[in-house]
Amino acid sequence: MDAEETVALAPGLRLPLAILLLGSLLCLVNLAAGGAVALLGLILVFQSVRLRLAFTPDALELRNGSVVLRRFPYKNWRAWILFWKPLPVLLYFREVNGIHFVPVIVDGQELRQQLEQRLGHVNIATGSADAT
Repeated sequence: MDAEETVALAPGLRLPLAILLLGSLLCLVNLAAGGAVALLGLILVFQSVRLRLAFTPDALELRNGSVVLRRFPYKNWRAWILFWKPLPVLLYFREVNGIHFVPVIVDGQELRQQLEQRLGHVNIATGSADAT
């Protein structure tokens, strides 16, 4: 894939469905805690169907359909880490405007590939959480 083309990542339902299942099981032990976790899982399922991450030639975009909700220009990125290498569940990235924690509600392997291709040069913490 060329870094000059736009790539919209496919939705990934692994994390949202796992959280929903965990919440359902937790309801058997504690209804309030299980209900809260299940609600989080439902919200993430909804968001994974509704929202898209798109890598454009110059920025990561958060989209709702064709509407761009937020742009994160690559030139502003300072670091990124995908937590838990076998099955990415959380993306952390730091830019000049702040830090961001994003649940991985897209295809995790495709996300890793795009991050390495477009932002590998700013991944200053590769040896820490990403390698575990």
